[in-house]
Amino acid sequence: MENGLKVLIVENHKLPIVRIGLELDCEPFLEKDKSGIRKVFGQMLRAGTKNYSKEELDDIIDYMGLSLYTSFSEISISTLKKFLTKSVSIISDIVMNNDFDNFKELERIIKQRIIDINILEKDPNSILERVKNVLYFGNNHPYGEYETKQSIKNITSSDLKKLYNKYYAPNMFYLSFVGDISKNQAKKLCNLYFSRWKKKPHFVEENIMKKEYLLPKEIEIDVVDLPSLTQSYICIGGPVFLKKNDTSYFPSILANGILGGSAQSRLFLNLREKKAYTYGAYSTLKSDKYIGYFSVYTQVRNEVTDEAIKDILKEISYMIDNKVSLEELDIKKNEMSGQFIFDLEDPNVIIDLFICELKNNLTNGFYKNYLNNIKSVTIESIQKSCNSDKYFPNKIILIVGKSIEILPKIRKLGFPIRHFDKFGTFLKYEK
Repeated sequence: MENGLKVLIVENHKLPIVRIGLELDCEPFLEKDKSGIRKVFGQMLRAGTKNYSKEELDDIIDYMGLSLYTSFSEISISTLKKFLTKSVSIISDIVMNNDFDNFKELERIIKQRIIDINILEKDPNSILERVKNVLYFGNNHPYGEYETKQSIKNITSSDLKKLYNKYYAPNMFYLSFVGDISKNQAKKLCNLYFSRWKKKPHFVEENIMKKEYLLPKEIEIDVVDLPSLTQSYICIGGPVFLKKNDTSYFPSILANGILGGSAQSRLFLNLREKKAYTYGAYSTLKSDKYIGYFSVYTQVRNEVTDEAIKDILKEISYMIDNKVSLEELDIKKNEMSGQFIFDLEDPNVIIDLFICELKNNLTNGFYKNYLNNIKSVTIESIQKSCNSDKYFPNKIILIVGKSIEILPKIRKLGFPIRHFDKFGTFLKYEK
């Protein structure tokens, strides 16, 4: 549109249903002493507008049976075709006319966020994820900072308005229509409800995403003591620079699939089926426009924590040093191709993939050629992508567990040990 709003349409007339979505495209940014503000912002988007109170908005949504989702970077409504025009007017009102002046609702949301934080502070999975992000990215990075009770209390209506005025402009959004709608209908609705939305000049963010990340030269073990645990929560990995348009992208994600991507992977078959250490062991290789990560996750009994770590390190090293088998590769290719084809049965996925192409500056038709790119991966190209530890780092071993039980055996592994609290604050070091 003239105001810079980019509109995408996927027609699907099988059912009289339409999904309208708005997706923000901006660089990650630090929330600093207002950490958690994006979550609060997303909840406040449905707390009323200049035209509707929260109660009026809730009544309309209930009456029409709409499914409304709001977050800082995404707003969507699923509606029956007969309520399409009204639904578009609601989503445009939410994005164009929000005033964030419902102080009672803001107070309620902040109280609920604090309750949630109290719960998460005791949850070992949440502790593992929080400390992992601090170790991988640092707490002065958008991917490493985390919300606290104090940072949530710092958030005001004025802060939300500043965020809204800075980022909510049509030239920073993708608008999508998926379902029982034609191009002409979408055009009319866009002109009626979004043409008055004023574009804003792009601003230059502080260049925080270009930071260099250095893994430890040697393997280190990072321990968070949680005395109540009867099992250890383990994460092994580190940050990686892997983008979808890298030539090594498809060989690397197939390699990760073989290593730990499913219940038929090497990690799962070793740690669960062969050794009976755990119910499951999986690995994740996350590509990202800025910086991604590789991580192996598992939970094991306290008494086998050291043995599980040795086995995981052995599997990662074996993947780096040796060729995968043709049988393993063919199984993983078929699995990934089948899942991709199955996902495309959902028209919403088509929109998501196309927006992903645009946001990540991928070559036109990246997902159109997805199956061929999977098919073309060879044993040699997988070995080439694995030959260094670039995409499969194993230098950071994070354990959330009962220190008094696991440390005697962990020390025998011979790696330096660092101790952290449940927020990733360094406590002490031991060789």
